[in-house]
Amino acid sequence: MVAGVDEKTQAAAERRGNRRVYDLSVPFCRDMPTYYFYKNVFSPPMFSVFSQIEGTPLGEWSKDAYVTHVSFLTHIGTHVDAPRHFRSDGWYLHEIPPDRWFGEGPVLSIPKGPKEDITAADLENAGLEVRPGDIVAINTGWHHKYTGPAADRDGAISYMETGPGLCAESAQWLADHGIVTVMIDGPAIDSAAHMPYGDGTMQSHTVLFRYNIPAVEGLGGELDLVTGKRCLFSVAPLKYVNGDAFPLRALAIPLE
Repeated sequence: MVAGVDEKTQAAAERRGNRRVYDLSVPFCRDMPTYYFYKNVFSPPMFSVFSQIEGTPLGEWSKDAYVTHVSFLTHIGTHVDAPRHFRSDGWYLHEIPPDRWFGEGPVLSIPKGPKEDITAADLENAGLEVRPGDIVAINTGWHHKYTGPAADRDGAISYMETGPGLCAESAQWLADHGIVTVMIDGPAIDSAAHMPYGDGTMQSHTVLFRYNIPAVEGLGGELDLVTGKRCLFSVAPLKYVNGDAFPLRALAIPLE
C-alpha cells in the first residue's frame, strides 16, 4: 500500500485488465541528438527547475513542489511533422483531425541499413495488410542506434545523418493505400540519402505532405515487441496552434 492512498484508489491504480500498453517513444531528456548539433545549429533541450530544498519563491509550504521550464526544438526525439512543415497549404498541427492521432494499423518489419530506401516492394511484401484509414508504423531496426551526443557523439551523428527511410515511390504507395499517418524509427521519414546531408530532395516529405499525411519520426522504446502486429495507436501531440512539429508519446496496444 502506498502511503496516503486508500485501498479503493490503490486497487484502481493496480487494475490493468488484460491489455498491455507498449511505449514506442525515446526518452525526452537533456541528452538528445538534434540536427547538426555539432555545428551548434540546434541545441538539445534546456531545462530549468522551479524547486529548492528550502522551498520555492511561493513560500515554505511549496518545499516539495517541482516545476520545470523547458526550451527545445520541436523536431526532436519521438515527434510528429505536420504537413505545414514543408507546404504553405498544408495542415498546421492544430488543424490535423483527431483520427490521425488515434487509430489502428500495422507495425511493419522492414530491416534496412544506412541510407537505404524503403521501396514500394518492401511495403507490399512486409507481411501485413495496409488498409485505408490506417496509421502505419515501420520498424527498420534503426532505433537500436539511438544515442545522445553526450553518451556517444559519433554515434549520435551517425544516427541522425545515415538513417534509412522512405523515398518518393514508397511514400506514394502509402498515400495510394489511403493511410492517414505514417511512423518510422529513424530520425526522419526520408532516408538520409534524400535529406540535406544527402541529395536534399526530401522526397517522402514532399509526397506525404501533398496529401496532408503527418509523419511521426523517432520511434523507439518497445517497438520490437509489437512489430508484426496490428495495433491500436495513440500518437497525439499537444494542440499546438500554427505548429510545424512537436514531440509526443507513441503508445500501442496489439489487437491480435
